[in-house]
Amino acid sequence: MKRSKTTFYVPVVMILMLGIFFAGCTSDSDASSNTPTQIPTPPQTPDQTVPPTTIPTTTMTTVPVPETTTQAVVKTTTAVQYKTYTNSQYGITMSYPKGWEAEESGKVAMRDYGRETTNVVNFYSPGKATYVIFSVDIDPSTTDDLESYYNKAVIALQAYYPHWEMTKHSASTKVSDTNAYRIDYRVTHMETNKIDYGVQVYTIVKDTPYIFTYQGNELRPEDEVFAANLDEAQDMIKSVKIAAVTNATKSR
Repeated sequence: MKRSKTTFYVPVVMILMLGIFFAGCTSDSDASSNTPTQIPTPPQTPDQTVPPTTIPTTTMTTVPVPETTTQAVVKTTTAVQYKTYTNSQYGITMSYPKGWEAEESGKVAMRDYGRETTNVVNFYSPGKATYVIFSVDIDPSTTDDLESYYNKAVIALQAYYPHWEMTKHSASTKVSDTNAYRIDYRVTHMETNKIDYGVQVYTIVKDTPYIFTYQGNELRPEDEVFAANLDEAQDMIKSVKIAAVTNATKSR
């Protein structure tokens, strides 16, 4: 009786254990089938950085601005016309404005720059009340020292006029491809409140001094006739061509 009972219990226990085992396998299988599949993320080390997102470069297209029909008003000035003056006796050829009057002189006199020279020719700008004069003088004396000649002229001008003032000077001027000295000045007349404005240019060609003077006498401070004709006067100086003359010719 005892043996048969033991034999009965052993199969029963084994059957129960097999049932539990298969039930667990079934449960694990079902659970795994119901769990969503996840894509594994690759592990990153602390030193690994995610590269920045590159933004594509956008090409800017310039849209041309449409042209308008509005035109700027351009102020035009009439070009100055010039005539040619030639004096073969003193070897001078130069240009002067067509509207100016040329008057040959030939007079010998002591000038404000301290030299007795021959006044070859004078050019007068248009105008009755106020006008400017461009004169050409030649010194019959002989010298080749331009710097000394110029310095003496400046001293003479200072002594000649009580209220003489130098406003500009230059040692780099050229006349007929020859070195020249230029001086700008003004003289104030206290009693009349008028001013003389002047530009003088000195050069020496073949030991002969030539003096070019652009001057406006007794002008009121607001009078612009001197400044208005200054460009033409400077063009006249630039246009000068000098051929050397003999002492006999200069003394005529």
